Amino acid sequence: MNSPVESANVPENAATTTTHRVGRVPGSKNSAMQDRAVRTREAIITVAARHFDTDGYGHTSINTISSSGKFAKGAMYYHFPSKEAIAERLISDWNRTLDETISEALTAGSSSTAGEKLAAIFTSLAHRITEDTNVRAGMKLTLEPTIDNAAGFAHWVDAISDIIETAITDGELTDTPTAHRLAWNLCAGTIGAAHASAIRREDIDLETRIEDAVTAQLVGTLTSACVIRRPPNQVTTT
Repeated sequence: MNSPVESANVPENAATTTTHRVGRVPGSKNSAMQDRAVRTREAIITVAARHFDTDGYGHTSINTISSSGKFAKGAMYYHFPSKEAIAERLISDWNRTLDETISEALTAGSSSTAGEKLAAIFTSLAHRITEDTNVRAGMKLTLEPTIDNAAGFAHWVDAISDIIETAITDGELTDTPTAHRLAWNLCAGTIGAAHASAIRREDIDLETRIEDAVTAQLVGTLTSACVIRRPPNQVTTT
């Protein structure tokens, strides 16, 4: 008869009493800690975005963000080594929103004119900028000179310029200096409206202000840049 010690050394018995766990078990302590870390990270971004949007990047410090959000300094630096790192994350989120908006508008309006595509893009952006503080702050930060923002504003202008240059190549728009400046004017006008709206608060909402600025540029530029095609067989008389 085997003793208790001998029984414990039998491989079959060991296999029935030992459980091996590979990876993180759902609902485990590690999983809960990870979820909490994600929430903290997003909360830091949200609080920072609010201050960047209303107070400006230069007037917002790590201490301001920490105090406003009641974040421990250790938690702040664990997720972001600097204020600039938070700003870079917001710029990255803005670039992703921009790219998604342009892609959606071009897909939905594949047979639309250049003017209609641009109007759809900026109408959608106006809504997102108005409704989402993170998006609005990220957009403004693309012009912050003290941040290494990987040419955030230039990325926006270049993406819009591609649409306009294609329209010029296809003969939809005439090749004029005004047409080539349109992308910069649209993007700068959008940021300008966002900054001005925050400083001079009126009953007119930001979305309307942006749409007004964009419409003025589109109407003024595209009217003069559109190719006027004479109907076939039209006879000009004197």
